[in-house]
Amino acid sequence: MDSKDVRPVTSSNSGESFSTAIERLDRALNRLDTSVRSLSGRLKSSTQLQAEGQRLSADRARLAGDLDRATARADRLDQAADEVSRRLDDAMTTVRSVLEQGEARG
Repeated sequence: MDSKDVRPVTSSNSGESFSTAIERLDRALNRLDTSVRSLSGRLKSSTQLQAEGQRLSADRARLAGDLDRATARADRLDQAADEVSRRLDDAMTTVRSVLEQGEARG
């Protein structure tokens, strides 16, 4: 409540002065309650944002681990493919050699 909201009670009727003061107090309490609720909502939002940030960070760490494992597996598969290719090349060379020797004999 600002100082401009505070008005002295100057009515000549004390009953009217008291009810006016009660009304002003009630309005001030309502504004205070609204402000507290708004602040509470913002704090909850902030807490929710922090929790979401922590969840995103955990997801990121999990995904980074998954990516590392997938990359390692891809590297192993590449190495295995290179080995298979080398063995196939060796086998084809051996088959050609055997066929050439058979044709030469025969």
